[in-house]
Amino acid sequence: MSDIRFGIIGTGVPEQTLDGLPQYNGIAEWHAHYINETEGARVVACVSRTEAHAKRFAEKFGIEYYTDYRELLQRDDVDAVSICTASGAHAEAIIAAAEAGKHVLVEKPLDVTLEKCDAAIEACQKAGVMLSVSFTVRFVPAIGAIKEAVDRGDFGRLICGTAMCRRYRDEEYYAESQWRGTWAWDGGGACMNQGIHTIDTFLWLFGPVESVYAQTDTLGHKALEVEDVACATLRFKSGAIANIQCTTCAYPDFREDIAVHGEKGSVLWGDNGFRWEMMDPEFKFNPDDYAVRSEPYGRHRFFYADVVDALGNGRPPKVDGRQARVAVEVILAMYESARTGEVVRLG
Repeated sequence: MSDIRFGIIGTGVPEQTLDGLPQYNGIAEWHAHYINETEGARVVACVSRTEAHAKRFAEKFGIEYYTDYRELLQRDDVDAVSICTASGAHAEAIIAAAEAGKHVLVEKPLDVTLEKCDAAIEACQKAGVMLSVSFTVRFVPAIGAIKEAVDRGDFGRLICGTAMCRRYRDEEYYAESQWRGTWAWDGGGACMNQGIHTIDTFLWLFGPVESVYAQTDTLGHKALEVEDVACATLRFKSGAIANIQCTTCAYPDFREDIAVHGEKGSVLWGDNGFRWEMMDPEFKFNPDDYAVRSEPYGRHRFFYADVVDALGNGRPPKVDGRQARVAVEVILAMYESARTGEVVRLG
């Protein structure tokens, strides 16, 4: 099989500051990097509405560039596109790509409203193309092992848990972009942008949500229209009760942590440690067994390995559009609960 040829839609703004990286041109840079690192895949073209940004990105990766994604979608040598635009513009590009017969990979979230998520899913189904969203935490080997243990029933009935995304973003982070921190294009703040990876993984482990109660506020940034801190209590349909905490005010940055507590054991995984204890006397745990190489945005490597394999073998991706919709639905329920002061029940 020949290489799967990708186009990148949305190249980001050059020389942003994030996570202490020496160079950050937006997440698109890392999508392109890991596409090219994946056997059987390569980037051939990119798009940015700002020609100078598109040209600079294209020169870095040795590809062609456009300022209108519809021109890229007309190319016969583009099999799939990776969409890295502002979150609130995802569905529009997904639908156009699907109608052009291109497979679609999307940086999280799928979009920022359920209506637009549903339209994007429907368009890809109608066109018979793949739709996958880069919820990359799911691909971490340790998380995969925890998910398998949950599904086998090793933990017994899940009782409670915690998902925490405690990041730090300064005022400059929001000022560097015209869309970050806006309801229209970011869809929210600490939950919809930063926390959604942790929330998606947590929901994947615990299953369907019955109800949500949340409080949110903007406490650490001066001119931000969305939340920079949120806390929520979730009741799952299984009966488990859990908490979600997201913030962009946790200086200097405490990143992600997930805790799962069941009848037969517990696991705490994240950037602040990894501990797994089970009642089973035969259970053995060594965190080194789950180690991966350290690299910027390295989880995207697993994501592209999955989608390229899925395309090559005609199977669904591990994270399809309907799965990706779940985290958006729960986050929107958190926002509604915070706005109304009421418990929000999900169907």
